[in-house]
Amino acid sequence: MSRFVEALDETARRNRSLLCVGLDPWRPSLPIEDMAAFTSAIIDATADLVCAFKPNIAFFEAEGFDGLRALQQTIAAAKARRVPVVLDAKRGDFPPSARAYAKAVLRTR
Repeated sequence: MSRFVEALDETARRNRSLLCVGLDPWRPSLPIEDMAAFTSAIIDATADLVCAFKPNIAFFEAEGFDGLRALQQTIAAAKARRVPVVLDAKRGDFPPSARAYAKAVLRTR
């Protein structure tokens, strides 16, 4: 078994949960400016209730280097709480993430 699968299994058992929380911080709808602070607050509030966190890279990429730094901080926050991270890096998904991918690549709104 891989270390990731073992960590996921251990976290699921520890928290008695199969819940994976998606982290999709779309800047226009955030209640605060700091993406990493926003996602870290979610992580802190739910780390004992989940088996994994799933940040959607599109929402972070859409903010350029600042967004990628926020993604690094988000992953670090999850690791600090001993919760595995599944990076959602698919392309051409549902409309909000498709818009975020377009913004990241084309700088459109």
